[in-house]
Order: sequence, then structure tokens, then C-alpha cells
Amino acid sequence: EFYSAIYEGAKGDFGNPLWQGETERAMEVGGRSYEVTLKSPSQQGQWVITAYVFVRNTTGSYYFSDPERGPGFAEMSMKVADNARLTLRAPHSGFPIAVDGTSYSTDSTGTITRELKVLSTHTLAAPTNITLLEGWRVIFASWNGTDAANPKTITMTKDLLVTIEFQDEFYLNVTSDVARVRGTGWYSSGSIATFSAPTLVPSQGWEGIFGVQRKFAGWTGDVKSSSPTESIVMDEPHGVVANWTTDCGSSYLILIAVAAVAAVGIALYLSKRGAREVPAETT
Repeated sequence: EFYSAIYEGAKGDFGNPLWQGETERAMEVGGRSYEVTLKSPSQQGQWVITAYVFVRNTTGSYYFSDPERGPGFAEMSMKVADNARLTLRAPHSGFPIAVDGTSYSTDSTGTITRELKVLSTHTLAAPTNITLLEGWRVIFASWNGTDAANPKTITMTKDLLVTIEFQDEFYLNVTSDVARVRGTGWYSSGSIATFSAPTLVPSQGWEGIFGVQRKFAGWTGDVKSSSPTESIVMDEPHGVVANWTTDCGSSYLILIAVAAVAAVGIALYLSKRGAREVPAETT
């Protein structure tokens, strides 16, 4: 036969019994679970209790103290308090996190600590994004790596640690004095950013009318390449510059064609004018 019991205090202290189960017979090897409700002490502090499984025979009751022979006891300690500690942890200092609408900033260790009433309900809110440095920002991802709801509601049943997860993003600045380059923007840390430029672009203004074009000459900055399309790993803020030369090749042909047309026009004009000025013959 066996029965279970719970006593206040460390192992071997049987002065204050809290609960005792019914005597049962062990018919087969297996486990047994109990659902027990205990009343905590009125004073705050650490509360130590020990649960036992007592075996009863003709000489009395005993419990196994040798863990190899069986789970004879389990000692546990819990905190009894009116308040529970909420710890908020972020990856950087100075992060603003709101608790019930009041904003608090993380300390030098990236931590905020608040004492809150047990069983009270509270709302946590994190900013959607925070700029740390030029070209570097963090985007809210989740609470404890699982819950993406923002704001988030919690109930303080015990001391609670909440870790706020953020995703780093870096800015790629693609600079060019010619339009139609692509790739400028924010990218997740570790991702690959692709940027590009056209090979030929008509010049602005009157030059473009005569066929003058801007020709892509290559990238400088954090990437040095002559390819119009390139990529870079976004492990920090990056910047690239598109360089251009002036291509007048097609403009020469246009000018020659215009000159030829003009020459033909002038020749026709002069021939017609000469024909009108020839005097009539007299007899």
C-alpha cells in the first residue's frame, strides 16, 4: 500500500502537514498524478514544501530517500508575494517600451523591470521601428520569439520575463545624376540587395534632341564594377555611385543627315531662283 502527502518545509520536516491522499494499492508499475489546491502563507517570502510518496507495511510508513529506488519525495520552493516582477529585455539600451500606456526606456543592459500586482492584467507595446544610426534601424518582430501581436496583453501570475525581438535593417543608397537607377531602400540584415542602371539613357535638354546619350561607365563606392546589374550583402549600411560618360556617336549621324538635307534644300532653292532670273530672248 502507498499514499501521498505534502508537508510544509524541507525534506524530513513533518511538523506542518498540508495535504494527504487516500491509501492505494500498487497493482502495476506506472505513474500517478494528483491535482491539489494549497493555501499559501499570509506572509510574503519563499515558501518551501515537500511532496512524499509513503509506502506502508506491517512495521509502519516510510519513503524512499534513494533516487535509484524510486521518486520518494520532491522538494520545491516558490515565492509568495503580492507583487510579481515583470522584466522586459530588448537588444539595445534606450529602447522605449510602453506598459499600460506609460513609456519606459531600457537601461544600459537593455532591461526594464517593474513590480506589478499578482493576477493583474497589463498591456505592453513596442515601437514598430527605431532608428539606431543613419542607415540602420530595427523593426519589431515578436515577443519571446513567438507572439507578433503588438500591443500585447499579459496577466501576472508569477515573475515574468518578456524578450522583445527586433529585426535589423540596413539602407542601401544608390546615387546617380542620371535617372532610372534601381535598388535604393531598406533591406533585412544579411539579405542580398540587387541594384541596377540602364546602359544608355538619352541626355536631357537639347542634347537629347540631337541624339546625345549618357552611357553607363561603372559603379564606385562599396561596390566597384562595370556591370550594369550588381548585388551586395546588407551586413551594414552601404552606398554605391553610378558613373556615366557622354556618348555622341549617334548625334554625329543626325547632324550629318541634317546638314545633307539642308544642303539639298539650299541647292534646290538656288536652282529655282536662278531659273526665275534668266532674261527672255528678243527678236
